[in-house]
Amino acid sequence: MSAGGSAFYDLVVERFRQAGIARECLVLTRSGCYLTHDSVLYRTADAELHRRAPRTDELGPGLMPALEVWAYVQSRPEPQKALLTMGKRDVSYDELPVPLHWCRPGARAPEKLAPGHIVTGLNDQHCHMAIPADSPLAVGDMVAFGISHPCLTFDKWQVICLVDDDYTVIGAIKTFF
Repeated sequence: MSAGGSAFYDLVVERFRQAGIARECLVLTRSGCYLTHDSVLYRTADAELHRRAPRTDELGPGLMPALEVWAYVQSRPEPQKALLTMGKRDVSYDELPVPLHWCRPGARAPEKLAPGHIVTGLNDQHCHMAIPADSPLAVGDMVAFGISHPCLTFDKWQVICLVDDDYTVIGAIKTFF
């Protein structure tokens, strides 16, 4: 038997348990996206899962995003607005991407972005982001975004770089969507 349930696998397993199947069977739950997960919607779904099933806390820290999309700051036309080189052709957009961290080319490591950096819209090839007036972002800086629906983002990229914890490219993954 098999059932989906990325956000509700605890409920799926419980239903299987209650199904009253007379013979021995293997229960297999399958996530919609087993390689990466959603940085936007699944943050809430994971918190709800831990609320419904506190025993899941014993399994570790929970879901950790494994896919980021990076873009360059292309313009700061106003003190509280930045335009970046990422758009609907690059990421899924049913839920807007979430800015995570940034770096200036040549920096040793990315830094977490302060609160107040918010994607307000996407065009085909541009990201509109509201930023605090004192944001350190400058033209040429790079920003990493968490995305919604990884499969839709995979569909837009034929090759995705694989990096280590220091963001050194150590390989590439070919997508087949």
